[in-house]
Amino acid sequence: MRPTGFINSAFLTTAIALTGSAAAMEPVEDAGSSARVVIRGTPDLRIFSDRDGGFWLVPDPMKKRLGIEDLVSARIVRDGLSAGGIVDLTPLFRIPPADPIAASAHRLDRYYVAEFPTAAAAAEVVADLSPLLAIGGPIESIEIDGMGGVASPPNDTWIMSQYGVHNVGQNVSGQDGVVGADVNVIGAWDWTIGSSEVVVAVLDAGLSLHEEYENRLLPGWNVPDGNDQFADECSSHGTHVAGILAAEGNNEQGVAGVAWRTRIMPVVVTDGCGGVESWVAEGIIWAVDHGADILNMSLQYSVGGQVLADAVAYANTAGVIQVAAAGNSGQTNDVQAPARFPETIAVAATDNRDEHWASSSSGPEVDLAAPGWRVYSCTNTSNYGYKSGTSMAAPFVSGAVALMKAVEPDLDPITAKVMLRVNAVDVEEFGFDEFTGSGRLDVEAAVLSLDPTPPAPGDLNHDGIVDGEDFGILLTGWGPCPGDCEESCDADINGDCQVNGTDLGLLFIDWTG
Repeated sequence: MRPTGFINSAFLTTAIALTGSAAAMEPVEDAGSSARVVIRGTPDLRIFSDRDGGFWLVPDPMKKRLGIEDLVSARIVRDGLSAGGIVDLTPLFRIPPADPIAASAHRLDRYYVAEFPTAAAAAEVVADLSPLLAIGGPIESIEIDGMGGVASPPNDTWIMSQYGVHNVGQNVSGQDGVVGADVNVIGAWDWTIGSSEVVVAVLDAGLSLHEEYENRLLPGWNVPDGNDQFADECSSHGTHVAGILAAEGNNEQGVAGVAWRTRIMPVVVTDGCGGVESWVAEGIIWAVDHGADILNMSLQYSVGGQVLADAVAYANTAGVIQVAAAGNSGQTNDVQAPARFPETIAVAATDNRDEHWASSSSGPEVDLAAPGWRVYSCTNTSNYGYKSGTSMAAPFVSGAVALMKAVEPDLDPITAKVMLRVNAVDVEEFGFDEFTGSGRLDVEAAVLSLDPTPPAPGDLNHDGIVDGEDFGILLTGWGPCPGDCEESCDADINGDCQVNGTDLGLLFIDWTG
């Protein structure tokens, strides 16, 4: 490569200062414990390695005639990375996004990960090379790959245990509830219990094969391990989340999730309970490219770097609705990423009295709230238990969106957010507040706001189709209806307090198979 042109004197002065900056600059303070650095390069960047293990970042010489500035800045970057003991420099997205145009528009085709032996070395490299951004080198951004993980609650320890679904004032852990302080989903089930056409990706620490939803699990992906294994790695966190979202209802066991027919796509984005933001970015892209309609991200990351923001933007461009936990810091103006990004629906947590849960993060980015304190859901493969956190609040909202998507398949991210917020119930202050946003989730109101077509009379289980399941329900209820037939005789289609051949005929009229 033959350099041409004249070097700008201001560039040269700054470049000389940069080459001696390592001793004078302090490492980035809030670097977490990640030894990975995320770099976004300029368009048409090429990476070359030399015999000494150094990495050169230069414009593609086939597309640009290289000048002195290009070589000097490339040398600065090479020496800075080498000084930190760089181990490897690779493209961040090992599986490229399926939509290259959208990926390019959001600059996702220009991200790389540099790995270093220690977090301190990584922090120092970021500190030393950040000034280069101002003079136009080969990198547009450089930042620590922020650490975080599932929105694990602080260490606080089947229908009647679920106040979030059915609150009749029952006592939970010594605290009496308030009647109606729930997500009002039971009425929504008269319209829909969800659709198998709707796919929710649970970006988490993995899922157990729990009997409440096992038969609706789709193939998943483990980002850190680079394989399709998705066993729960964090004390049933993802399993608990999936149960709130989609546990089978009305099956005479366990608990009822919000959306009983929704399919679940497990995407592991942590190693154990924690990990880096770029894993979440990879998980988002993988889920979007593999057909997810909704993303549930019961995760919290304090940094909220650019690559995570760009991945969220990619999902939004694809029309994927993203729900995220606000975080469990208990601090004001401290909504965590990815919830703080405008494309997501940020969910805070309330208790069984419709009061803000003290450990829920708050801030202007909060959209609405849902029960997050002492929520009862799935654990392991057949067990149940309580957990607290905004991680538990988010899947109530994701389940609501799944029901909304079942009645309105073209539901888009903006409409979903607006309908959820407009129909939320004020619980903290009149109007918007930074603790609960627009208020506590009201599932029935959100679903009805989309003006859904009433289910066919023969659709006894409200899953959108009339098939063998509905036939089975009718046969089970065959004969005179007991007691109050309006309340306890679902298979009485014509309302004569008898389940008989007339009802069977009406069911077959609606039959879809």
